[in-house]
Amino acid sequence: MLDVSTNHLPHNQQLVVANDWNIIETKFDPTQLYYKESIFTLGNGYLGTRGTFEEGYPQDCPATLIQGVYNDMPVVHRELLNCPNWLPLVVTLAGDRFSMDSGEIINYERRLDLRVGIVSRDIRWRSPGGHTLDFHFERFASLADQHVLAIRCRITSIDFVGNIKVEVGFDTEPDAQGIQHWRTLNQGGVEQIIWLQSQTLHSNMQLGMAAKLVLEDDTALIHVKNAADSSRLATIFQSFPGKTVTVEKIVTLYTSRETDIPIAAAIEKLADDASYVTLLAAHIAVWEQMWQDNDMIIEGDHQAQLSVRYNLFQLIAVAPTAL
Repeated sequence: MLDVSTNHLPHNQQLVVANDWNIIETKFDPTQLYYKESIFTLGNGYLGTRGTFEEGYPQDCPATLIQGVYNDMPVVHRELLNCPNWLPLVVTLAGDRFSMDSGEIINYERRLDLRVGIVSRDIRWRSPGGHTLDFHFERFASLADQHVLAIRCRITSIDFVGNIKVEVGFDTEPDAQGIQHWRTLNQGGVEQIIWLQSQTLHSNMQLGMAAKLVLEDDTALIHVKNAADSSRLATIFQSFPGKTVTVEKIVTLYTSRETDIPIAAAIEKLADDASYVTLLAAHIAVWEQMWQDNDMIIEGDHQAQLSVRYNLFQLIAVAPTAL
């Protein structure tokens, strides 16, 4: 059993036991990057995604593994595949791209809420150009609908006046230790939707992914940026001190294990037009039922309680379901 209490492994020095349900990181330490990516992993029984940052980080290790999606490698072996990365969400202002390795991190907190299956992150960041903003990220892999993933990002200007650009998309060639497993069959976008159709090189499994960008600011336009490697959705909005803008990225995916034409299924699912709030409420409701059926109560030891719940959380996250 993984012990996430703060009294044991040196890696846990930056984790705080605030209550019986939350694992909280209060200081970002790049030397612990891979360990924390593992700790903040999310899953829904169909897929699992490592806890990398939406905007990326140098030498990070993004990974999404989907149940039953593998590739046969000549001479080597059969293995589960690192699938195209659904996380990318990039924010740029005044020529500076938001990143945890640039500018100054004034405040930072990352939280895994075991009760509802959400990873969130709050950062106050000063850009290399001297502009200060607050960011709130949250994401989930839906336990109510295993083919749905979602990210919300709230951006609040503290002292910046000007345009902020947000881009979302897919990383079509995930790291696989130098071995190519995927080829892109089709990718594109229209209006507020982009899609990606990929196939494994040897096992011939197909993956269809689609994403849409939803913006709270009605005055900002969303447009598709088509490129040879992948398509992206982009928007630019005006910011000023005290203004908060919320952007939401909703992703759907299917494989040829579930349907003959996974890209069509992904686009059709995305077109259902369910809001982030609706998807989140359904996800939380299923997690609440899961805990009613599976929770274990330990009285008098908060750290042991959190460790047990964390391990139960991971078991639920990897257990195949019939949803």
